[in-house]
Amino acid sequence: MNLRTSSSEVYRPTVSTAKQRGKLFGIGVGPGAPDLLTLRAIEILKSINVVCIPRSKADNDSLALTVAGKYIPATAEIMEVATPMTRDRQVLEAEWRRGAEKIAAKLNEGLNVAFITIGDAMLFSTYTYLLKKVCQLLPDIEVESVPGITSFAAAAAHLNTALAEGNEKLAIIPAVDDPGQLREVLRLFPNAVLMKVAGQYNEIVDVLTDMGLKDSAVYISRLGYPDQFVTDDLDSMRQKKRDYLSLILVKQGGF
Repeated sequence: MNLRTSSSEVYRPTVSTAKQRGKLFGIGVGPGAPDLLTLRAIEILKSINVVCIPRSKADNDSLALTVAGKYIPATAEIMEVATPMTRDRQVLEAEWRRGAEKIAAKLNEGLNVAFITIGDAMLFSTYTYLLKKVCQLLPDIEVESVPGITSFAAAAAHLNTALAEGNEKLAIIPAVDDPGQLREVLRLFPNAVLMKVAGQYNEIVDVLTDMGLKDSAVYISRLGYPDQFVTDDLDSMRQKKRDYLSLILVKQGGF
C-alpha cells in the first residue's frame, strides 16, 4: 500500500492510462444526515469513477448510498459487495476476497474506486477487511482513507453532552454475546458507548438496572435519519422493535 499521500493534498482526478492503476478511497459518510459528510468526502465523491457499497441483503437499500447519493455523479458506476450478516469466518473471508477481487479489477482498469460506509471508515467497518484483501492482491496500490463522523459523536452532539471530560475514561463496546461482561467494563469506565444493542437490549438494560445505571443512560436510534429516536426511558423499549442502528450512551455522572 502506498502511504505517501498527504492528508493536506487536494484530490484532483487524473487521466488514467493502461499502465496506471486507479486509487482506492475508503470514505466514512457519517451517521446518517447527508450534511454531515466531510468536505473531503464530498470532493472525492463528486469526481469518482466507481462507488463500492456494502450490501448485507439483496433486497436492502444501501444506507451509505442513501446518505451520500446526492454527491455521486450519474456517470459513476455503483458496484455492490456482499457483506452477509453472519459470524461464520469462512463465509466472510470468501465474500471479502470476492469483493476485493472486484475492486482490484476496477483499479487495474485505471479507475478510482471509493468504498463508502456509514460512520467512520476505520471503526467496525467492512472496509478495513476489504482493504487488507485489496492490498494483498495489489501491494503497491495507492490508498486514502477518509474519516467520518461516528454515530456516538453525533449522538453526544445531539444531546449537547460530552462523551468524556478531562481525564475521564471512555469505553466503546460493540455488540456483546454476554451482556454480563459489561459489568466489569462499567466498573472501570465512567463513560461508555454501547453499540449494536438491538439484539441483546433487554439483557443490557437488566445489567444497567442492577448496577444502578439505568437512569444514567440514553437510547439513540437512527440518529440523522428522518425517523431518528431518542429516549432516556430505557424500559419503554423492552417490548418494541429496535433498529440495528441503535446505541446506548452511559454517563455515570449523569446527563
